[in-house]
Amino acid sequence: MATFKIKKILFWFLLIGGFVALGNVMLRPPPFSGPIGKRAPNIYLPDALIRSHSLSKLPPDLLRIPLAHDVLTEDFVTYYEQNENRLALSGTLRRIAFEHKLNFPERMLESVFDEPSEVALWRDDAGRLKDFVIVLSRNHLARAIQILLPAAVKTADIQLSSAGKLDGTDVEILALEYGLGHHLLLLSKGDRIVALSNPAMLLAGKGKEGGNARWPQLDKAVEIVRELLEGGGSVSPFARHFFLEPLLGQKHELTLGARAFALNYESFVPGLEALNLTFDDQGKWQSAALLDSTAWRNNGNRNLWAALPHGAGFCAVLPVDWAQMASVLKKFNARQEQQTDPKEFTASFSGPAAVCWYEDSRLYTPLFAAHLSVGANEKKVQEFFDLVAQATKAEGGETSTSAKNGSALWQGEIASRFGSPDDDGKRHLKPAMAIQRNIVFFSPDTTLVENALAVAAKRYPALSDTDSSHATKDAPLVFVDPDALASLLREEIFTALPRDEEALFRNAAEAYLVPRLEALARYPAQRIGLSKKVHSSSGSIWYPLEWKENATR
Repeated sequence: MATFKIKKILFWFLLIGGFVALGNVMLRPPPFSGPIGKRAPNIYLPDALIRSHSLSKLPPDLLRIPLAHDVLTEDFVTYYEQNENRLALSGTLRRIAFEHKLNFPERMLESVFDEPSEVALWRDDAGRLKDFVIVLSRNHLARAIQILLPAAVKTADIQLSSAGKLDGTDVEILALEYGLGHHLLLLSKGDRIVALSNPAMLLAGKGKEGGNARWPQLDKAVEIVRELLEGGGSVSPFARHFFLEPLLGQKHELTLGARAFALNYESFVPGLEALNLTFDDQGKWQSAALLDSTAWRNNGNRNLWAALPHGAGFCAVLPVDWAQMASVLKKFNARQEQQTDPKEFTASFSGPAAVCWYEDSRLYTPLFAAHLSVGANEKKVQEFFDLVAQATKAEGGETSTSAKNGSALWQGEIASRFGSPDDDGKRHLKPAMAIQRNIVFFSPDTTLVENALAVAAKRYPALSDTDSSHATKDAPLVFVDPDALASLLREEIFTALPRDEEALFRNAAEAYLVPRLEALARYPAQRIGLSKKVHSSSGSIWYPLEWKENATR
């Protein structure tokens, strides 16, 4: 997330400050005529946040973390340093300094990026972190501009216009045109600069006032921008959104909200609101999770790890708001002859749910597991099997039971190009659901469900067998085996890149991606949990995450 955006953000830092200074000396910038984007995110609901004492030091400091260094390597910093936008800007500044015989120390360009900064990010319709707001100080930038300004005003071709004053202030809103019709809004007060990548985050649309064109401003956005320009609070409104404390010392902090990392599936993690990584220039780091205490308290601490099969590359056990399934079932019932009572069905579940990916399966065929409130009788089992048959539209579903193990198994078949080939060459997915006493298992891969039943029958090792500390009192939130995970990712990537169809991308993956996966695979399996129990009070609270190496794989 952060690494992808930093190379672009750093380029904007000097560019923004320079244009703000140039705009301030222009006598009367022409009025901004738009257009502004039709879509804009809510400025008060960021999806991610970067806070850093020095944004230019963030990439190399990130590489001091062993895992990041091995997976990203020094190529990451080299790519940032050789970014064509940064090189072009640096060359322009040095050319101006040379042609006008200006005293422009080499260190000055670097110092521009050494200021404390904050970058809030928002997703676009495709889920990418695209829109941003940058807040920075320009102490060193002011020195550079004072030297370069006289020459820059004469030589630069600047596309600046004015969108008026920020409501309630004397701060000019400058609009910088770049690319093909794109605009960046720039505001400056004292030693602080705020830049908005999407004008629609602040401007509501063009209006008329006294015969002169005027851009109405969004009240909530004005309030936030004014606070960012003042900079008097201990934390910014963006940091408050994530319940963050002031960032002290020479540190960097990356925060990712659930809407971003869950890719629009945040309903699947109702109790997990954000993840955070903080690190310094010595390779010391810590991670934390922002939890909704109410969601976690109501889900109990029931252990599913002992029921999951061994060999997973990645597993997570998290709270579930089972009541949310009612609305899904209502829509499903509208298309079915056989109806399922939403309230009765959702009341059948309790506690958290688990999802696991296995290296001998596929990325799109994970195993799901959940607790039932009480053990299912024969009627309830049949209701579950009828529902999954309707939902999957499987052909010729078959059921079997085992009185000895107290289990029932449903298996179906679906024609799909994503499935495994049969003897006749046709491809099918083979989903399965099993109920073993008070646990329900489901997967599009029937083998994973069969393995789960084998665990209950003591014929297959459980995931918890890898380490005795998976006891209920110390049950982790996440289990990850880098070796198995790397194997799964490699299989998926090369399956999607057939050599006869995607030779170029496949060769690139073999040259650059495979070494990174091999480096990842050398790390031991880890279990990740909370370093303390979830507080009984309601509200959102940050909890440090504890990483422990698994004793065996």
